[in-house]
Order: sequence, then C-alpha cells, then structure tokens
Amino acid sequence: MFVGTPLDSSSTCPVQANGPDPKSPDSQSDGPSSSSPHHSPPCWATQAQSDLAQAREELRQIQLRRATEIETVKRGVERAILGARREEKRLLERVEQDHRDTQQRLEQVERENMAAARVSQSLLEQRSVSMSVIDGSSQEHKRGREERGETALVELEEEVDPLLMEITASGVQLMGQFGRQGSGRADLTLPSGIHATSQGQLFIVDCGNARVQVTDPQGNVLQQVSSPNISGSSRRCRNYFDIAVNAKGLIALSCAAERALLVFSRHGRLLQTFGGSTLGTAKDELEAPRGVAVTRLDEFLVADIRKGTLIALKLDPKTGSRLERTVVTGFHRPYLVATCLSSGMVAVSERGNETGRVPCIKVLEPSWNTVRVLGVCAGMGPVLTSPWGICIDKDSNILVADWGEQHRIVLYSAQGVGWPIVRQGLSSPRGLTLLPDGQLAVSDSMHHCIKIYNYKG
Repeated sequence: MFVGTPLDSSSTCPVQANGPDPKSPDSQSDGPSSSSPHHSPPCWATQAQSDLAQAREELRQIQLRRATEIETVKRGVERAILGARREEKRLLERVEQDHRDTQQRLEQVERENMAAARVSQSLLEQRSVSMSVIDGSSQEHKRGREERGETALVELEEEVDPLLMEITASGVQLMGQFGRQGSGRADLTLPSGIHATSQGQLFIVDCGNARVQVTDPQGNVLQQVSSPNISGSSRRCRNYFDIAVNAKGLIALSCAAERALLVFSRHGRLLQTFGGSTLGTAKDELEAPRGVAVTRLDEFLVADIRKGTLIALKLDPKTGSRLERTVVTGFHRPYLVATCLSSGMVAVSERGNETGRVPCIKVLEPSWNTVRVLGVCAGMGPVLTSPWGICIDKDSNILVADWGEQHRIVLYSAQGVGWPIVRQGLSSPRGLTLLPDGQLAVSDSMHHCIKIYNYKG
C-alpha cells in the first residue's frame, strides 16, 4: 500500500509521492518492477530557467533598442550633413549671385556713363554749330548796323538761339477731354495708368472706382473690367496702378495694394495672378509690380519697384499661364515703363530717395543695354522732380509726365535736348499713351478726366 502526501495547491513545484521503502520487507515483490521512477527538477532550477529566459528576452529588447537608436542617430547625422551641404551650396550661390549682380551694376554704370558722355558730346557739337551760325549772322548784322549807324550791342542782346525758337514753337494743343469725378458708368475717379491699342481703344485704370474703363477716343464706354476680391480687402482699397494689353487681347493690370499682377482675358475674366501679398512669395515671383507695358515680342514688361528689376513675361494666350520669363536687374526703384513697338526701345522711370538717388528716365536698347539717362542734367533738358507716365513715339522720342513746380509733359528728343510741351492745365498727370493717329492721351488724375492733345508722334 502507497501512502501519498497531499499537494499544496499554491505550490508551483509538484511533490513526488513516497513509494515503499526498498529495504522494507513489504517492498519485496515476486517479479521485476514494471517501471522505473521519474524525478522532476527541483523548484529553484525551474525558476532559474525562467529567469534566464526572461533575461535573454530583455537583452534582446535592449539590443533592438540600441540598434534603433544607433540608426536614428545615424540618420540624424546624415540629415545634418546634407543640411549643412545644402546651406553651404545656398550661401555659395548667393555669393555668386551677389557677385554677378554687382558686376552687372558696374557694367550698367559704365554704359550709363558712356551714354551720358555721348549725349554730352553731341550736345556740345550741336551748340558749337549753333554758336558758329549765330556768330556769322551776328557779324553780318553788326556790319549792317554799323553801316546804318546803329550800335552792335543792341543787336547782340536781341539775338535768339534757333534751338530756343524751335522749342517755343513746339507746344501742343488740347483737342478735347472726357470724364468727370463719380462712380457712374462714364465717370472717372483718380484715373491712373492708360493704354491705347492699335485699334484706338483706350484702357484706363479708374483707380478710385477699382475698375478698368475701356473707351473710344471720344470717351464712349465700350467695356468695364473688375476683379474678384483677392485677399479680403475692399474694392475701394485695391489701388490699381497701371495697365497694358497685348496683341492677343490679354489684359495685364498691376495692383499696388495686393502686390500682384492680374491677367484677364479680352472679355474681362480673371485668368492668372502673379505675386500677391497673401501668398508665400516665391523667389522668382513679383513682389511689388508697378508699371506695365507690352514689348515688340508681345510680352508683358513689368517694373518691380521692390526687387529693382524689369520682368518680361511671355504668357499663354488662352490661359494666361507663364511660358517664359526674363529678368533684367540693375535698377533702383523702377516705377513706370514704356516700350516702342517699332524700334524695340524701352524707357524706365526710377524714383529718387533720401540717400542721394535722383529721379530719372533710363532708355534701353532691345538688348537691355542702357544708352541714355534723362532728367538729371539741365544741359540735356528739364530736370525731373517726380516722373510718372511715360511713352515712346515712333521716332524714339521720350514723353514724360512730371510733377514738378508745374505739372507738365516733357519731351526728350531722340537726338537733341528735351523741353516741356504741355505746361498748363494738368493736375497730377499719371498716365501717357499715344493713339494710332499720333494724338497724345493723358490721364489727368486730380481733374478726374482724360485729355487728348494734338501731338503727332
């Protein structure tokens, strides 16, 4: 008979039942045993094996975490190295760009100096010829006066330079005007930029009414263009500035308040917006567009006063999206811009500032080289105080609306000096354009009207 010890239900290690004592007589059996006894490992050995397995698992987890941390640190170091290389490359590119810009400015100054020297030399030669003619005629008059017993001094005081006679006789006349202050269909309030198409239509920036008026030369309204709200500003605060229309009918309108160039279809539907104060301005986008014109390649030429550049944009005629872009640097606060479709010449007005920069007009060849600087030397024509609208006639003469002591229109001859052609009747002239028949249209801002002069360009 076997006597067993009861197992504790809470014990994890089972207890082997006591068998008969082999030395006891009762343990003797008549035959061999049918099975040999099996012994389980002790409780401490089982616990040790469990602890060892757990330790191995923890070690494996630590190794995994270490490998992950090493990989993370490695990736971080690689990113830091790549970032440092990119920053180094960006700095090098910036230094190279600054060097190129400086070189371009130096070349621009050299070209301007050469252009000024050529003009000065031409002016001196013209004056020398004029003085020779005057001296010859004066000597003849002196001999005649002496023969008649009159003094030569009076004759010299009355002698007039033929160039001044030409200037005096070159004034233009007001042919008509249209528009009045208001917000009605045919009204204008503070008209700004103005553009004439080859068909004789006038596109007028009606700044105070935040719209574009399209009229004929008599002022009959043909169309009105306005844009939807871009950045939450009211229509009255958009400050539309200048306008141009290309041969495909696309309309480019600069907006100073939005810092954007708006492109419309010929029917007045907004197609594209370049720049914009609410958008993240990309490096190659506009920052502060002002003057707009159309080149002989039918591209829009935009003056960016903040970037100091001219930007030529070739646009898709259907969508208005940008196809090509050319940037011309080297300007100081470029404001208004004008082009000549026949010669390809470009004129740009620059604003003065308190650091010694004076207002002027720069004249460029189609290859973007500056050939003349106007409005800074009294010997070559009137010194400009506040140039606004500009245009170029077919003979490459430059016309400028200037706010000086007198609000006037100044003409700078393509070969000679400049002179005022309109001295009276204007208050803050902002835009100039030439109609197909050669008449000059002026947006007279503070008089809230458009005036047509009989200038024949």
